[in-house]
Amino acid sequence: MKSSAGTIDKGQLKGDFFNLLAFLVTSARNCVEEPKLYGPFRLIDGASRLIEILEQADIADEFLVEIRKKIDDNKYSVMGDKDEFIKFLDNLILDFVDKLKSTGG
Repeated sequence: MKSSAGTIDKGQLKGDFFNLLAFLVTSARNCVEEPKLYGPFRLIDGASRLIEILEQADIADEFLVEIRKKIDDNKYSVMGDKDEFIKFLDNLILDFVDKLKSTGG
């Protein structure tokens, strides 16, 4: 995503954001007919994809990288254990709350 001069490749970034937007729009449409719990899955998957774009642009901090790893490790729990998936989402929220508190946000 970054050139050898350290600047962000805007064409690549534009393509990555286009793909993310296409995913989100398609997900919105699919949520109309999919099981209710797929909506939260698609949102959390979208968050992971956004963080991945930030990583490729070398602008994601350690916190976001760790969040993406947690998402990728746990997002499929929705398929087997609804309560486990909900607990995972609750814990992610607490991670963000802790981060906000530590940065004064």
